[in-house]
Amino acid sequence: MKNLANIYTEYVDLLFIYGTNLGFDREIVKDSIHDIFVKIALENNILSRVDNIKFYLLKSLKNRLFDIHRSVRKELSLDKINPEDDMQFIIDVNVENLIIEEEDKTQIKERIQNMLNILTDRQREIIYLRYVQEYDYEQISQLLEISVHGCRKLMSRAILTLREKFICLMSFLII
Repeated sequence: MKNLANIYTEYVDLLFIYGTNLGFDREIVKDSIHDIFVKIALENNILSRVDNIKFYLLKSLKNRLFDIHRSVRKELSLDKINPEDDMQFIIDVNVENLIIEEEDKTQIKERIQNMLNILTDRQREIIYLRYVQEYDYEQISQLLEISVHGCRKLMSRAILTLREKFICLMSFLII
């Protein structure tokens, strides 16, 4: 078992990116990450019961951020709350920063970002979890708190939407 400092070093950047992709303020994400690691440090055996540390950390971060979001929403007066406001999931596609000058990479990044922007927040989140984080449907369903069937259906709709809108671009990217 790795020590806590090594686990923190290994996963802090991933957690930060995921938290900011959920639409939270950078400082709130940082505080939430630290809250998670303080909890782990205080509860000595917590990681020994965890099969997948990365999944546990992402789930813990999402839960902590939503707890903060709910507590802030409770502090607002009812007339300021819009029931249609929902948590956003934003993916900022980072194409290799090593060769920014290459026009092709910049164009591809813009096209992928435009493609992702037509998806709903949940669809962007599931694309991120499946293809960037490489989670299986069971793990994603637990993280999103939906059934595996619902998870597959959401992914299918996202892919279908992308296929319908960008069939010519997708064939370009495959080549």
